[in-house]
Amino acid sequence: MRVPDKFAYLGGVDSVPFQKENCINCDIKYSCKYREFAIRLEKFRNIAQIGWEKANYFSKIYKRKIQSHVWKKQEVYLPILIAIVLLALVFVSKTAFSKTTDPTNNLPVEDKYKVKLIGTNFAGQTGKICSSENETYQKDLAKSVSKPATSDLKEDVAKIVKNTPMAAMVDPISEKDRTVAAFIVGIAMKESKFGVYSPKIAGRDCYNYWGFKGGGKTVAGGYSCFSSPDEAVDAVSGRIEKMVAKGVRTPAQAISWKCGSSCAGHGAANVQKWISDVAINFYKINS
Repeated sequence: MRVPDKFAYLGGVDSVPFQKENCINCDIKYSCKYREFAIRLEKFRNIAQIGWEKANYFSKIYKRKIQSHVWKKQEVYLPILIAIVLLALVFVSKTAFSKTTDPTNNLPVEDKYKVKLIGTNFAGQTGKICSSENETYQKDLAKSVSKPATSDLKEDVAKIVKNTPMAAMVDPISEKDRTVAAFIVGIAMKESKFGVYSPKIAGRDCYNYWGFKGGGKTVAGGYSCFSSPDEAVDAVSGRIEKMVAKGVRTPAQAISWKCGSSCAGHGAANVQKWISDVAINFYKINS
């Protein structure tokens, strides 16, 4: 189709017509509309093919290197492989041949389900493993676990206060938390040398080895006078437990026991001496 040139159409002298391009004359098999899209797809395909070839090439190289490394270091890797196999065999044998009844399972397992758990064997049993049985077991287990810890604390305290008036307080002190017990012993050493220098009424020991002022029956200076070692430990530990609950964990943080709300009038040397003296026995118990 021939269309007059715009100059000729407007009366110009140049009347050379132009040919409007028709998509039928495109030199590729795709339509003109999707030619650019097809070219982009072709580029992406070429890039992907090149990437795949490079990845395949490098994988072969590293595969050979790994094989060579393992072969050279087989004396290292072979024992590891054998150990893994042996552990797997132990695990399987434990599962398959276990004959120990473990009442810690808190699920109501019955025989008819034929459940096989590691460390358990329900064959030949009737009924259920109930939560009440498990609760009793857990309580007994907790007691057996806690006894060594209490025993260790008692031994630690007894070694420190041996042959002192405070030896009568070993039992009630050992029932407290270890941090609390450490403060009880550490402060008592500093304030009274484990009861050697402590307030008395008519020659009777007040069992106040910490310079404690907490009301009740008192002596000169406002120091409390307790009727028994147990009462003294309970009163003192109650105040220390409140300190620990607020984050006090070291003798330096417990300086309020000496200074109260402020250490301004106590002197830096005296404050440091109190901290270091309390720390001697505190860290023997709570290291």
